This record gives sequence, C-alpha cells and structure tokens, in this order.
Amino acid sequence: MALENGRGVHHVVWCVRAESLPRVKAFWEGVIGVPLEELDLPELGLKVLISWHGGVEVMAPSYPSGLMVEAANAFLASRGEGVYTVVYEVRGIEGVVSSFTAAGGKLLFRETITPDQVDERGLSDGARFSILQAGFDDHAGLRICLQEQVPE
Repeated sequence: MALENGRGVHHVVWCVRAESLPRVKAFWEGVIGVPLEELDLPELGLKVLISWHGGVEVMAPSYPSGLMVEAANAFLASRGEGVYTVVYEVRGIEGVVSSFTAAGGKLLFRETITPDQVDERGLSDGARFSILQAGFDDHAGLRICLQEQVPE
C-alpha cells in the first residue's frame, strides 16, 4: 500500500547526556555493528552520532547554547536519556506541516539543510539534495520530525 504523503520512518533520534556518547558509540558499533559518524554541530549546541543507513541518530547537548540545547536539556531533565523523536520522511512537507499544525501539533523548529551542508555532515553517498525539516513537540505521546529530501 503506497503512502499518500510520505515514505515512512527515516530514522529514530535518541537524546543522551554528553558523557554517554562514548558508551553509546561503543554499543552501536561493537555490539550491533552499526558504524556511526560523529558530527559537531555548535550552531545547534549538539554533538551527534549518526547512521542514516542504520536509521539511528544520537544527540547530546554539548554546548552552553545553540538552537536545540534548551529543548534537549529539558527533555533529559524530565524524561532522562531515551528516544527523543521519530524522523518521518514525507513528500510535500508544507502541506503535511499545515495538517499537523491544524491537528494541534506545536511546531518547535524549521530547518533547511543545504546540499553543501548535507555533504559536510556526510549525510549523502554522493547524491546532491537539500533536507527540509519541521520538528514538533509532544503530540499524542510522540515527538515527530517531518523531513523531505529535495533533489538539487
């Protein structure tokens, strides 16, 4: 059955404390066999371990400030380490964002990752595309981030 507006779950994001990153990396790589790229994203205030092919992202607030530091620290304070959000790949992100907002979803952030940033972060195997994202706060017990990949 084809999805009307989307493609499905792209990856799952965990939020952990910065001191947990080495242990988490050793687990995913050594026990499960999923290599993780390390990203330093000071503009977001995060250090990230990611494997898009493995469907895994682990973020840790690692700077005193940045676009995601406050939300990540609040999550850790209220829930502890764990699943932060599910990133769901969609087509026509603008329409899905409008529908999600109309259904009561609270938009936390919008982000466009340019093709050059995709390359710098190692998020592509050579294809050139932008990534449009819209992250929402808890809705029916789930944080969701909508994502659309737009070819260059």
